[in-house]
Amino acid sequence: MAGMLASLVYLPQLAFAWGADGHQTVGAIADAMLVGTKAGEKVKSILGNRSLELVSVWADCAKGISPEKDYAYTVPGRYPECQPFENPEDIKALADFVRRNQSNCNPAADEESCHKQYHYSDVSLQHDHYKTGYTGTSDHDVVHAIQASIDVLSGKPAPAPFSIKDPREALELLTHYVGDIHQPLHVGSIYLDADGKIINPDDTQYDKTSNTIGGNALNCPCGNLHSLWDDVPLNFKRGRMNESLAKKAKTVAVDAAPIQEWPVLWADESIRNARLVFGGAQFSQRTPNVKGNNWSIALPLAYEKTMYNVKEDALTKAGAHLAQVLQAIWPE
Repeated sequence: MAGMLASLVYLPQLAFAWGADGHQTVGAIADAMLVGTKAGEKVKSILGNRSLELVSVWADCAKGISPEKDYAYTVPGRYPECQPFENPEDIKALADFVRRNQSNCNPAADEESCHKQYHYSDVSLQHDHYKTGYTGTSDHDVVHAIQASIDVLSGKPAPAPFSIKDPREALELLTHYVGDIHQPLHVGSIYLDADGKIINPDDTQYDKTSNTIGGNALNCPCGNLHSLWDDVPLNFKRGRMNESLAKKAKTVAVDAAPIQEWPVLWADESIRNARLVFGGAQFSQRTPNVKGNNWSIALPLAYEKTMYNVKEDALTKAGAHLAQVLQAIWPE
């Protein structure tokens, strides 16, 4: 896996953390942990015959709604995980969510629509902790999106700029965003100058051309680094090791802090994991004459083992934390 590859044209961040299989594994772990609990019964009362595993991809399926085409769903049949929502009633719900969360955060001309920004932050790895105000954070990043979802499920209104209409939508969003925040490259990012030297964007005037966008601008033989981390090993895909991972998830300690602080603690851990993501990596100079930010990255020989270990730990904790936060909202 080590070595360089010719640079590829940079594509905008899609924020599909873990891919569908990983998100569904996170949901399945939480489903298993909530069996026989008050929180599990509350989930059933909200979702009906749908599980957390099934709705875990709902927030990504919303990206199939095209505001440019009068909020039509434009990708029918393309993503099997979205098939359960490809009916008039669910498409209407997806379009309604996107319509309410398209521009409510006042995105800049070069930024994604608001609901797509809810999936990530890009905190520089020089920081030990997540803090609103750092480059790559906002009042509508993944930390705040989780906090807003918790608010709605706790009977409070969603804080601005979020528009979350009811507990069902909040639960669908929370299930997905908890998966997102545990993918290291959805929280921690590395910033490089034109020579491929690591910089801290918070030490100087921020230059957008230094942003690797959660690894999307780093090319390797696998494609780009972010997509490499979105994928999960075969035995972690849904239906494979869910029982084993759920057993491990039950050993994850519950945070002693108030639940509104939990997303920050999870982000802190993802920043630490992101340091492992970039450990031993080497970077090329920024590729000239290529649209967008673009570098090549060389990965160390032991990288595959690092990925496996970090992904197993992150998926397990994501499922555990999802179950724990729902049990904190609806205690026994």
